[in-house]
Amino acid sequence: MQYGIDRMIEDLRALGHTGVEKVVGGDGNPFAVLRGYKVPLGRFAGREIDLALPAPPDFPRGVGASIHVRATPQLLPDGSVAKVRNVTQSSLGPEWRYWSHNFGWAGERSTRELMAQVNRIFLDA
Repeated sequence: MQYGIDRMIEDLRALGHTGVEKVVGGDGNPFAVLRGYKVPLGRFAGREIDLALPAPPDFPRGVGASIHVRATPQLLPDGSVAKVRNVTQSSLGPEWRYWSHNFGWAGERSTRELMAQVNRIFLDA
C-alpha cells in the first residue's frame, strides 16, 4: 500500500480533481495543491481558489491539521475567533493563508473522507 503525498495525489485524481500537483512548503513539508478548486458549499460557494492539503508521510493513517488557501481576495482575514477559526500566514508563501483545523479520523481514513471534511470547513466558514 502506498502512503504519503503520492497516495494523496493519486486519490485526489481518482476522485476527479484535475490540476493536482505536489508542492513543498518553506518548512520542507509536502502539500497536494488543487489549482482552480471551486468551493462547493457555504458562503464562498462558487469561488475558485487554490487549495493545499498537507500530506504527512503516513497519509492516510495520519492527516495534517490544516488547509491552506490562496484566493484573491482572501476568503477570510487573518486572525483567530475562539472555537471558530484560526487563520494565519502559510509556509507556502505570503499569498497563501493557513486555516487551522483538526481533522477527525473516527471512521474511514481516506482522501474521500478528507475532502468531505474540507467541504465542511467551507460550509461552516
